[in-house]
Amino acid sequence: MNRPRRISAVWLLFSSLLLSLAVPRALADVAAEVQAVTQDKVMRKATLGVSVVRIGASAGEDKVLFEHGSDKQFIPASNLKLVTTAAALETFGPAFKFKTVLLRVGDDLVLIGDGDPALGDAEYLKKAGWKSHTLFEWWASQLKDRLGVRTVRDVIIDDGVFDDQFVHPRWPADQLHKRYCPELAGLNFNANCVDFQVQAQSPGQVVAFQIDPATRYVTVRNSCVGGKDNSIWLSRDPNRGNEILLRGEAKGSTREPVSVTIHDPGAYTGTVLAETLTASGIARTGKVRRERGFRARREKGDAPVREWQVVGIHETPLSTVLLRANKDSMNLYAESLCKRLGFEASGGKEAGSWANGTAAMGKWLKSIGVADGDYAFDDGSGMSRQNLVTPRALTKVLSHEFHGRNRDGYLVSLSVAGVDGTLEDRFKAPYTDLRGRVIGKSGYVNGVRTLSGYLKAKDGNHYAFSILMNGLPEGDAQAKVLQERIVRAIDTQSTAVAAGE
Repeated sequence: MNRPRRISAVWLLFSSLLLSLAVPRALADVAAEVQAVTQDKVMRKATLGVSVVRIGASAGEDKVLFEHGSDKQFIPASNLKLVTTAAALETFGPAFKFKTVLLRVGDDLVLIGDGDPALGDAEYLKKAGWKSHTLFEWWASQLKDRLGVRTVRDVIIDDGVFDDQFVHPRWPADQLHKRYCPELAGLNFNANCVDFQVQAQSPGQVVAFQIDPATRYVTVRNSCVGGKDNSIWLSRDPNRGNEILLRGEAKGSTREPVSVTIHDPGAYTGTVLAETLTASGIARTGKVRRERGFRARREKGDAPVREWQVVGIHETPLSTVLLRANKDSMNLYAESLCKRLGFEASGGKEAGSWANGTAAMGKWLKSIGVADGDYAFDDGSGMSRQNLVTPRALTKVLSHEFHGRNRDGYLVSLSVAGVDGTLEDRFKAPYTDLRGRVIGKSGYVNGVRTLSGYLKAKDGNHYAFSILMNGLPEGDAQAKVLQERIVRAIDTQSTAVAAGE
């Protein structure tokens, strides 16, 4: 009877020795993979920061698994959205809704903005069978059928929830006509873009086109012709207001719309509303103009408010905005959250701005234990190259949200590798087994590639990771593969590491 017990004891001792050796070996393997990444030719002049945290049953049981330059500040690109959306979710709560209000004040209509980035977003609304101006058509029918209105004087816009700095001063000036660099205001419409569909003509003939919304807010100079190449070029000179240039050649008609930004989103929104009213049979005798202060008077309940009629209130759930900001990486959505945070932090006394919005984001980071030296913010989307953050700050945010009461709302907003969003085409062979098990956020500006999120590893645990690369050469697609190599190393070694603890 004693012999079997002695064999068991020896075996247990040998097993324990193997497990004790597994921990440093596993860590060494992850470190070796990161070291190999740093030696790749793409990384010759680049810097790399990595932070990996194994998420425990509670925040106190989280364990830092691996770090490489995790205390250094990097340009995060769109990985900054992970901070912006987390701060918004924790500050506003999951039940929060952006509310855009249309009032009848005497003979005028007043449109009060709340910073909603989803208003008239044609790309998003088409999933529900709506067009960009469907809401405005419905409001026009309410005016006619419910209130009996046939004529209005002025269409007044109150976009004072945000300041009037529509363009971020440190965004690339040569990209301000691009969809990902839109202006931002307290009233936004169709992602503050006009969408073009081009119908090709015979070679040499000027093409026909349609725009959504069909508005006179913009003028179009069209010199694009039918030809052998598909080289349609759309642009808008910020110094020439809302004059759009359509140039190049079109071999065939466009299947997907091509977008170009507009100037002054509030005026744009008011103009499209006014045009929709006219098209619906409601005559206008006045003009579209801006007058701020209606929102504040309505919230205070000043005497004239009793005479104001509510025509309609349009609500957009925070969950919709989080999803578009993270999964689809829409910069406008993240910037709206940033400025809305600033407005909220002031108690509604100051218009939301990039200054008070980023300050609110920083204050929230400090509240979860991130040190001052781990971040410096300039906007909410990551477009500015003056944004800085450490990998360990990002994994702190990810860990905090995983353990928090709003975990489900946060995680569902992230892109699922190989399935949807900006990670839909990531983790191809030989990394396909990671598809569906990695959720997170990618980021890119010139010379910067970032990837942060969660991995559900082979050991059944979740890992928060942040991989930030700066100083990359142009044409750096290889950097994405290097990031995926690191995630694979975490996954491969996670079981051995966990077993040895």
